[in-house]
Order: sequence, then C-alpha cells, then structure tokens
Amino acid sequence: MSELLKRTDELWSGQANTAIPEYHPFAGPRMLEELADGVAFFKAFVNVAAVRTGEGLVLVDTGAYLPASHKLSFEAVRGWNRERLHTAIYTHGHVDHAYGLPPFLAEAKARGWKGPRIVGHANVLPRMRRYVLTEGYNSIINSRQFGVATQWPVEYQAPTDTYAERLSLSVGGTRFELHHARGETDDHTWVWLPDTRTLCTGDLFIWAAPNAGNPQKVQRYALEWAAALRAMAALAPALLLPGHGLPIAGEERVRAALLDTAGYLESLVEQTLARLNAGETLYEILEAVRPPAALAEKPYLRPVYDEPEFIVRNVWRCFGGWYSGVPSELKPAPRAQLALELTALSGGVERLLARAQALLSAGDACLAAHLADWAAEAAPASKEVHAVRAAVYGALMKEASSTMSRGIYGAAARESLAKAQ
Repeated sequence: MSELLKRTDELWSGQANTAIPEYHPFAGPRMLEELADGVAFFKAFVNVAAVRTGEGLVLVDTGAYLPASHKLSFEAVRGWNRERLHTAIYTHGHVDHAYGLPPFLAEAKARGWKGPRIVGHANVLPRMRRYVLTEGYNSIINSRQFGVATQWPVEYQAPTDTYAERLSLSVGGTRFELHHARGETDDHTWVWLPDTRTLCTGDLFIWAAPNAGNPQKVQRYALEWAAALRAMAALAPALLLPGHGLPIAGEERVRAALLDTAGYLESLVEQTLARLNAGETLYEILEAVRPPAALAEKPYLRPVYDEPEFIVRNVWRCFGGWYSGVPSELKPAPRAQLALELTALSGGVERLLARAQALLSAGDACLAAHLADWAAEAAPASKEVHAVRAAVYGALMKEASSTMSRGIYGAAARESLAKAQ
C-alpha cells in the first residue's frame, strides 16, 4: 500500500491527527509516489503533482521559492521521470506554489530543451507584481507567521498562458481541465484530470480548517470557495491531491472531504451574514459564531493553520468593510495617549502589571495580554513591563492551536523578551 495513503488512513481513522507535528499539513514525509497511472504526487511542505504525457511532463504547482525547497521537489520529480517539462500549471501565485521552476528552467537551458509553457489564471501576474511592491511587508509577516527569518522573493516566472474562467488543455493526449475559483486567493485554479479522475485542489483543500481568514493577508472569499468545492465534488473524483497535506483516495472519502469543507465555510458565512444583517457589531458576531460541531471534529477540518474566528473576521471584511460597529473605533485616540490614560486610571503601570500577572496565574492569558500591551504602550522602555509581556505571550503561544496564532504570539514574546534583557 502507498505509504502516503497509509498515513491518510491513520488520520481518517483517528489513529493520528493533524495537531501531531509530523501529521501537520505542512510537515510529514518528503516523498513522491505514483498514485494513479502516470500521476505522481510529491508530499512536502508544499505539494507538487507530476503527470506523464506523450509529450513530456506536466506539473501542477512547482514547489516553493527557497532554493533548498525547489531542489527537493525537482530531485523528487526527476527521480520518477526524466522527460522534458512541457507545461507547468500554477494553482495560484503564492510563493510556495508558483516559484519553484528555476531548477527545471536551468535544466532546459543546459539540455537545449524548449522552456515549458506556464499556465495560470489572469490574476497570477498582478499578484506577483504586487508581491514586488510589498516585498518588505511580506518578509516581515512571513517571518512572524513561521518564526523563521524570511527574505521575500522579487524574481518570478510569469505565466506564458493565462485564462479567465475555464481552460481545457491536451498534452500528449492527456486532458487537463482548469477552473478558476476565488477562495484563498483571487487567482486560484483547480485542475481536473478526467482520464484518471484526479483532482488537484491547490490550497482550496489543505487538511485543515480552510485558510480563509489569515489575519495578515489580503481578502479571502469563503462563499465562492465553498461553491468551488461543491463543483469539484460533482465530478466524482477518485483521487484528491491537495496543495498541502496528504492525498485522499476513493470517491466516497473525496466527496466527504470536499462537501464537509464546503459546509464548514457556508455555515460560518451564513451565521455571520445573519448577524451582520441584524446590525450586530463585529465583536458580538465573533462571540456568537461557531462552526458546526460535527464538522469541526472532522480530521481534515482541525484549526491547525487558520482558525474559524479569523474566517469570521474575513467574512465581515468581505461584506461589511473594516469598521467594527463600535463608534469609538472609527477615529480612535492615539494608542499611546489611551495607554497613559488607562494606566493613570488603574493607579500606575505597577498595578496594571500586577493585574496582568494575576490574570496569567489564573489562566486567563488572553485578558492579561490586553493589560500587558497597554503597559508596554505606556512605558515602552520598561524592562519589567516587557518581561511580563513576554511571559503572557509565551503562554498564549503554548495554548494556541493554529500556525497563525502561534506565529503572532511567538513574535510578540520574542520582541518583549529582547527588550527585557
């Protein structure tokens, strides 16, 4: 049996779960297996699908931008097949999916091969250009999110061929059907291989609660995402190859994974819109909206990367803008001024810190974080303040279930720890 599908069975049966580091969608074995006739799947931080055709290879996604990462995917693919890369398909323009072509391009040049056709949605190139404009910001947030210093790339391989809604390709007699869907991004493509009933979802399925909320990234589109998942399920795929995480084989399992994920998103959207239309504030909605318990327990919908609370915030932003509904937040006083006022009301920074420490000891690190932040705003040079703040955010980091929360809390803890020295 396939080693990758064996691991899928372990997750499906509950013998393992995605909160275990080696089963997290971004972790696990770095290996390539042929899972359908002529269809290979490389599992790593980001996945790559390779398809053998009568005219050469077709890749669905290309690997990450870091040289060490795309070297791994290149060597894995070349260990399986040595034919010329004919076509590369980008499921979207994220740097972990669409920036891994350099070793294939170098190989083509060295061997005198024609370079590959590169296919993506029409919005991929505008995304790549935007990444150049926001290189500094993306370096900062990626470093914060993953806890590893990152230098955002500014060089890219733009698509040579683009499409708007649907595109059918035939390479060496093998058929590929490309469908656009706004979901995690506005440039997403999911790919259907009718000959083998194989579905390549990109990041529209990643073995985790959908990344539809990411607090540091641009708008996501939960409702259209759900519609795309239902369209995929209608094709009755026999094999699902995700952008992150393990493959899923068998029509029944694939259908369940797609429709459950669609239902999860639809429920969050429907609940949020109902309360938005009733005039509730963002904070009232955040306190009330939850994913259906039966879906939240599914092995492929755990909040190990994104969280439902963040998805709700993104639904609010998509349909309601940035105003929270609290009038004082429309044009708030400067934070430093407000911090000084709150500190004075509490009787000084020492009392604010003492209360933060008491809350932390009582297990309420969330509320303690608010007080620690106000203390840091009021006394930004205080080593004592930053020592407490570091402890608070260190506790929140340990409690967090998702990569998003751990990254932000960990960055805050490290920032204050450095200032406490």
